[in-house]
Amino acid sequence: MQIDRQQVTRLRSRAAWIVICYALFATLWILFSDHIMGLMVADPARLVQWSLYKGLAFVGVTSLLLLLLMHRAFGALEKGYTFLQSQQAEIERLNRLYSALSHISQAIVRTQTPDELFQKLCGVLVKEGGFGMAWVGWQETESYRITPVAVAGDDSGYIQTVEVYADDRAEGRGPSGIAVRTGEPFICHDLLVDPAVGPWRAEIVRRAFRTSAAFPIFFGGKVAGVLNVYSKVPGFFQDREIALLKEAVVDVSYALDHLAREKERQRAEDRARNERLFSDSMIESMPGVVYLADDRGRLLRWNRNLQTIAGYSAEEIARMKPSDFLVPAERSLLETHIAEVFAGGESSVELPFLDRSGRSVPFFFTGRRVVFEGTTCLVAVGIDISERKAAEMALRVINETLELEVTSRTAELKLALARAESADRIKSAFLATMSHELRTPLNSIIGFTGIILQELAGPLNPEQSKQLGMVRGSARHLLELINDVLDISKIEAGQLEVRNEAFDLVSVVESAVGSVRPFAEKKGLILSVVLPPSPTFMVSDRRRVEQILLNLLNNAIKFTEAGRVSLTIGTIMDFRRSGDSTTCPVVQMIVSDTGIGIKPDDLPLLFQPFRQLDTGMTRHHDGTGLGLAICSRLCALLGGEIAVRSAWQTGSDFTVVLPLGNPCQP
Repeated sequence: MQIDRQQVTRLRSRAAWIVICYALFATLWILFSDHIMGLMVADPARLVQWSLYKGLAFVGVTSLLLLLLMHRAFGALEKGYTFLQSQQAEIERLNRLYSALSHISQAIVRTQTPDELFQKLCGVLVKEGGFGMAWVGWQETESYRITPVAVAGDDSGYIQTVEVYADDRAEGRGPSGIAVRTGEPFICHDLLVDPAVGPWRAEIVRRAFRTSAAFPIFFGGKVAGVLNVYSKVPGFFQDREIALLKEAVVDVSYALDHLAREKERQRAEDRARNERLFSDSMIESMPGVVYLADDRGRLLRWNRNLQTIAGYSAEEIARMKPSDFLVPAERSLLETHIAEVFAGGESSVELPFLDRSGRSVPFFFTGRRVVFEGTTCLVAVGIDISERKAAEMALRVINETLELEVTSRTAELKLALARAESADRIKSAFLATMSHELRTPLNSIIGFTGIILQELAGPLNPEQSKQLGMVRGSARHLLELINDVLDISKIEAGQLEVRNEAFDLVSVVESAVGSVRPFAEKKGLILSVVLPPSPTFMVSDRRRVEQILLNLLNNAIKFTEAGRVSLTIGTIMDFRRSGDSTTCPVVQMIVSDTGIGIKPDDLPLLFQPFRQLDTGMTRHHDGTGLGLAICSRLCALLGGEIAVRSAWQTGSDFTVVLPLGNPCQP
């Protein structure tokens, strides 16, 4: 408006100057024109003629002066009118922007989410602000991409397909990327020539946009997004328009921070409410009574069990103290423990809980110091221990009588154990003593049968030889069974004597292998022996060592239908028993076979007497089940040990370790 006054002033001064000049010229013309013409023309006729010319000249000069005045006056008016038109258009734009700002302010107050606010912002700028298109982009932290989150005025969906970035790549050098990187608005006054919009100029030309502006949006003190607006009016963005849009973006940035604070506040309130609900649930779910009291003894919170057990209403409990639930004689003790909680952090005590009717119930109280809503408080948990007290009383009664019962029962068990051990010794002694009585008749049967089979008493026909051979075989089998039973009985009765002597182990091995080789060859088995390279002498019971080898070899041949049975003899000079630190030289005998093997579940039963693993209706092998048990007992008597490793349907390895000299001392 200051520009208008200056132009009017200049116009008036020019008009006044023209009028003064015209008046001065007219006055001088009137005063001096006739006198000058009289001096120049003496002829009256010519003077009249020149007077006419003078009048015409006066009219011409006057017309020129008026033309000059009108030209200057109308030129100023035209400029003023044009200026007024531009001012009116700017006022209209500003009014639309002010209207848009008003709607944006309303949207800031009413919207609850950033997405809703952004969409409302774009819609208001297009509808109320008169922009051709507006969109808001949000920067992705890791990829630097500016992703459109709201748009208005884009019916074709073009904005959702463009790639705009905030870094220094080609797609990041446009108005949006520059505004995000610099944190300042970026104005394009002519989109047709500005190099910053090169990648998107084709779409800009198609939409007839001439100017654009990009304003950075701040969130949490940092640039997080950008507002882009486009106009079809050249030179649209002047200082006032830019200032108004910056003000709108500042309001939006403030609104984003406010929404974030409100969201965080809401989350905090939700957490506090959930924590309150959780604590209420925890308090109500706990057995017994639970209450919260401050350092002045006021009850702040409690569970329903306290009301139920005490028999008081919530209004009555709110006026009570923890000591009011005890008999007067116990209140001082409770106060002492409450003081311990506030001083040391926790305490516990057994006290009788007094309900409204005067009934006393034993309770165990545990107190702990906590901070509740900024105040140091006591949280106490009380458990009814009536059943525990009754159980303790019953336990005391039981303990008083249990010792007598245990003493009496122990005496009975000792007597029964002595009887069982005596009976077992009598049985074992009987079997050991009967060895001569049982084996003498069998030896006679075997001997006389052999004499008859040799036909010393006369010839036999084939059937008689067959029958007598069966008798001798059965007698020998029975003798083996009796020998096994007598051996295990002697071992258990402690009547088996070990006679140590020096002997060559190789000779014992050859004797044992020679005894079982016919049985292996009869079954088509390969019987192999691996002996030490030099003679191996040991001090032990030769007969028992050979018995161990015979039992293991017979057992391996018995349970192997195809393949091989092998015996490997070796020495270990620094053998150490498991769990023992001393070492001694030993001989190691390994009997391996490719037989049926042993199931893992049957391994614990392997060395128990009278136990055969192929028992029942499917049993295919004869025997008492004492062979491995006797081997185990004999190994122990000789100061050694026996172990087994087996895989079902693959084979077994029995390893015997015996001292070369004196038994290894544990």
